[in-house]
Amino acid sequence: MSEKKKRKKGKKIVLAIICFILVACIVLFAVGFNYWKNLQEAEPIVEDTLVYDFDDETIPEKLEDAKEFELMYEGDFTDFKTGIKDWATNGGEIMYDPNVINVLCIGVDTRNQNTVSGLTDSMIIVSVNRELGQITMTSIMRDSYAYLESPSGTGSFNKINSAFPFYGVENLINTIETHFKIRIDGYATINFALFKAAIDKLGGVNVPVQQYEADYINRCYGFDIKASDWTLLNGDEALAYCRSRNCDSDGDVSRTRRQRTLLTNLLYKFSSVETSEIKGYIETFLPYVKTSYSEAELVSLATKAVVGDWMHFQTEQYVVPDEASRKAHSGDVWYWEVDYPLAAQTLQNKIYGKTNIVLNENRNR
Repeated sequence: MSEKKKRKKGKKIVLAIICFILVACIVLFAVGFNYWKNLQEAEPIVEDTLVYDFDDETIPEKLEDAKEFELMYEGDFTDFKTGIKDWATNGGEIMYDPNVINVLCIGVDTRNQNTVSGLTDSMIIVSVNRELGQITMTSIMRDSYAYLESPSGTGSFNKINSAFPFYGVENLINTIETHFKIRIDGYATINFALFKAAIDKLGGVNVPVQQYEADYINRCYGFDIKASDWTLLNGDEALAYCRSRNCDSDGDVSRTRRQRTLLTNLLYKFSSVETSEIKGYIETFLPYVKTSYSEAELVSLATKAVVGDWMHFQTEQYVVPDEASRKAHSGDVWYWEVDYPLAAQTLQNKIYGKTNIVLNENRNR
């Protein structure tokens, strides 16, 4: 392959990886958006633009030595709430690995196009493990009961998705880190106005649609979606697909599955677009995304993706808490009771391929 062709291919992959991050955020907002038919043009949240002139003079990516972590023991369990608080505040070392990047993608339930306040009805951690050659997309169940600690140090119990509107994005990140014992390296939030435009600009997205899903969406939204293994959805239809929860007996569990399926297929679609088109997508989408990453950090991340060949990593999907670590509480307020030590141990293994959490031999949870 000529140097010119190599440079063109490298540039295309860099831009695709940046779009990977942006689209990962774009597809998550759908849940809770009650006025999707009345979408209007959104005003940009940020005005930063990227520099696209990348050189393909890269060397093979060098993996770093992972840190050894002290073992973290589960501790004694007395009752549900005390157990959550003790686990979240036990001071155990949050696991991280220099070869793993965890990006929290936040979809916020708000109709105000210029703000990112509101309940976080969609939370997906996109994890890139460079050592294992794996990308994991983990949905966090929004109704998971958690211990929230305010910036002033006072604590309260609530659903995990209330951390963001009460105390801000840093508090949400801290809550996730202390409950699941993983480090979040960066985040991106989006408002609701971009989803339909993003899907339509891509020419739609193909997803598997079962007959009962098609029947529900058509009945509720007035569409004429056909059930198949590869149904093409436009922006409005994709939004309804991501929002739907009452067509399944497990509600939010299947809804998060549909969100991850849509995200996976969007990434697949991005892998085939031309370089010139990707630049247009970035210029269109980036102003609507609020992220902790600077331009330089995005470029650095994209460069790592090029030399590490992330586009060919194996993609996995997961949800926390999973069936083994959750049970429904249907009192005055419905929520998930979470076995956080078990959920955290499982998530660490999924993302890092290892864990430092030791569970009690005779567990009484």
